[in-house]
Amino acid sequence: MLKLYFLAALFAAATPSLAATETVIVRAVATDPAWKKATDADWIDRIVAEVKTAVKDGADAIVFAEGFSTGRRLDVLLPYLKTEAGPDRLIVLGNAPYQEPGKDYAVSRAQIYSDGAWVALDKLDPEPSELSAKPQVRPGTRLILFRFRGGLIAALPAYSLLKPEIAASLKKRGVALVLVTAPEEDEDGRARTERVASGRAAELGAAVVVASPAKTPALYLPAQKGFDLKPKAAAGRDVRIPWKKLLEIRTPDKAERRPFLDPVPGYQTEI
Repeated sequence: MLKLYFLAALFAAATPSLAATETVIVRAVATDPAWKKATDADWIDRIVAEVKTAVKDGADAIVFAEGFSTGRRLDVLLPYLKTEAGPDRLIVLGNAPYQEPGKDYAVSRAQIYSDGAWVALDKLDPEPSELSAKPQVRPGTRLILFRFRGGLIAALPAYSLLKPEIAASLKKRGVALVLVTAPEEDEDGRARTERVASGRAAELGAAVVVASPAKTPALYLPAQKGFDLKPKAAAGRDVRIPWKKLLEIRTPDKAERRPFLDPVPGYQTEI
């Protein structure tokens, strides 16, 4: 009996708590003009401090907006963030121009920390201003998704979210969460991103979080029983995602319609 109790205690210690699977907390880090004026050392200190605070506050994923690291080198920063985050958190450092030594072109590169390792993810579809820049920003070649807390996550720049082809790939692969890193945008740009984010949540059956440099982040949930159609107001810079509910709507015993589970259309004719 004592042996069984001991084994049960070991199992409980090794198993994530139910509370951890019920909700995923995403921290969208705010940036301001003062960040751009900081020295490299001060800038690194501030980024590390933001991640450390987010971890202390219980954030599961930490997202920095697109362009926040423009003009900065990340190679010194990444090991510090890895140490602060530990192996079980996700960090998204939004896209910024990056040019490898000896190359005559650049890419728009995001760095994603997942499963204890950093992965470079280049924007698949540079914007017209990036294509005409010098050096020219060339497109990436892979849409990498990440396993996290039992689900599949995509990290996209806002421009990629607008592309139906990318949305179709996300639909086929069954993502549960899309983390969108938005740049500093004008009113029209923000409106486009937010409208499309709402639609993507419904068509993918996923949560979509839009993280911009200064604006409060928004959480969009699928149009499904038990979910609110409207964007959820963030608590400061945090959004709380009903993770267990999101994963449950993909189980085969659910009776409600799930159009996002049918990636191949029923029609066979060209329309």
